[in-house]
Amino acid sequence: MIEINILIPVLMAFMAAALTLMTGFGLGTILTPVFLIFYDVKIAILIVAVVHLANNLLKLSLFSRHVSLDILKRFGVLTLMGAFIGAFFQGKMDSSVVKILLGLSLIFLGLKEATGGGEKFKLPKRIDFIGGFLSGLLGGFVGNQGAIRSAYLLNYDISKETFVATAAIIASIVDITRIPVYIFNNREALATSELLLLITTLSAFAGTFAGKNLLNKLSLKAFKLYVATMVIIIGVLLTIRIV
Repeated sequence: MIEINILIPVLMAFMAAALTLMTGFGLGTILTPVFLIFYDVKIAILIVAVVHLANNLLKLSLFSRHVSLDILKRFGVLTLMGAFIGAFFQGKMDSSVVKILLGLSLIFLGLKEATGGGEKFKLPKRIDFIGGFLSGLLGGFVGNQGAIRSAYLLNYDISKETFVATAAIIASIVDITRIPVYIFNNREALATSELLLLITTLSAFAGTFAGKNLLNKLSLKAFKLYVATMVIIIGVLLTIRIV
């Protein structure tokens, strides 16, 4: 019989992967608290990070021909720079204030898109570097880089598939940067959790395929509304300091 400390995280990995395939963020936000209920913080963060990377690489393989190199160039390098700076200052600033400001920004950006304002008002592409840098900065600082990135990607006239693929490759760049450090510092924890990691990863893969089927059935308008709604939800949670 499968133990509850394995069953629940595995089931949540499937559900989270299915629901977050389209948003470009949220898998780590959902899974980390679940793993923290059953496992030590080091094991939880490490496993979720590896599952997050593996799942993003799967999404990238499914949608690789839709990646926008133009957007990647605008976001990629600056995202990494922002992540390093954010991580450096993490212990020197009040993260609660940053989370509230981030939350309010996400609420505004999400409402702009959900109410149709995204068609009337678009952020100038010449300030794209701000979105890339802030995405990485906030990721390194408070761990919520995906939401600001997705809110910014809504500003582009791109297909659903391009949105998913480009978000996945940017997220993978950040993961590839941070995971080696986690593994180096927690080699023993990883060695004792290999089965859990494998099962959770496979469950997330299954959820991603389920999400892909749903993506095919959504119109671009419905897709953008879904992403905008999730951005607003994360913004509200950050503002009241739940995540």
